[in-house]
Amino acid sequence: MGRFVPDVDYRNHFARDRAFRKMTRVLITGAFGQIGTELAAALGARYGSDNVLATGRSLPDGGSPEGLPFEPLDVTDADAVLQTVKRHRIDVIYHLAAVLSARGEKDPRMTWRVNMDGLRNVLEAARRATVAQVFWPSSIAAFGPDTPRDAVPQDTIMRPTTIYGVTKVAGELLCDYYFLANLARNTMDSAFR
Repeated sequence: MGRFVPDVDYRNHFARDRAFRKMTRVLITGAFGQIGTELAAALGARYGSDNVLATGRSLPDGGSPEGLPFEPLDVTDADAVLQTVKRHRIDVIYHLAAVLSARGEKDPRMTWRVNMDGLRNVLEAARRATVAQVFWPSSIAAFGPDTPRDAVPQDTIMRPTTIYGVTKVAGELLCDYYFLANLARNTMDSAFR
């Protein structure tokens, strides 16, 4: 019986993956929130702190996590989002900036503006600057009291009872729209080449 020789040289594959990770430029919006602080540190370790840009409305007293570069960014300012993405040649965006439930219920208009207009601005900047990936977390708040409590199916009723939850459902649909519209555009472009 002969020795198995793989079709792919995995050592070179993993070396290329490590090289790619070092070249990837990452933008984190809302870098100092509940998820952002932990994620920023992990992404800094993975891609190198010089390749991860932490953004938020202001720098917290403790400074930027893991000494990552910081830049103030208001996600409701579409031009500022686009210019930041272009200036730093961003490849991947983790969009975490959001107004959560408790604060959101006090000012639903501001919550919609930050959560939905901010998401649209990030998606549009990503489209215009040809960013490879955008990550945007949804939330259990997207569900509601009518959602089954056990073994929740992938497609289920989503009737949230907070403005934060409403923006998460609407945001999921907006992300789907941008993905499908971009997929259709790329398919059409390649069909006519």
